[in-house]
Amino acid sequence: MDIVNERKLTVFVKKHSDAGKSVAVWKAVTERAIWRNSQDVLESFPKAKIIKGKRARFKIVGNKYRLVVEVNFDLAFVDVRFIGTHAAYDGIDAQTV
Repeated sequence: MDIVNERKLTVFVKKHSDAGKSVAVWKAVTERAIWRNSQDVLESFPKAKIIKGKRARFKIVGNKYRLVVEVNFDLAFVDVRFIGTHAAYDGIDAQTV
């Protein structure tokens, strides 16, 4: 899968260096993946949560941070919609961010 808006991840990791390893692992797995449906996402990341609207939420550094992406299965890319602290995540609507 191609990752769109990858810069959001880079900027976030510069501010939150403890997230670097988890984000790097997520990126490596995602770039190698061929996701054709939501179940494929869960096979790669069993603790991910599928959100309405072809979105998925991932826990980064345990559950300290959250990553929300929109997955385009047909065109094989994921669009980084949000990455932030758990508290910041509680203040957004993951279906529309």
